[in-house]
Amino acid sequence: MDGDRKSDGGKIGLGVFGAVALILCCDAPLLLLTAGGGVLAAIASYFGYAWILVPVLLVGLAIYVLRRR
Repeated sequence: MDGDRKSDGGKIGLGVFGAVALILCCDAPLLLLTAGGGVLAAIASYFGYAWILVPVLLVGLAIYVLRRR
């Protein structure tokens, strides 16, 4: 009976470790997306209307690279 308690403690510790790992692995992408959205909003507010030119420049760069091949 005494040996069962020791093995239960190890199983509980493993379960707690697994739960913490699960929380860290599942929350990391959400935190990264949230932080990226905040940075994007800050950059967009800093550039103002010049921000509209960025997609146009990126499309132009993509066309230039594809035609150069």
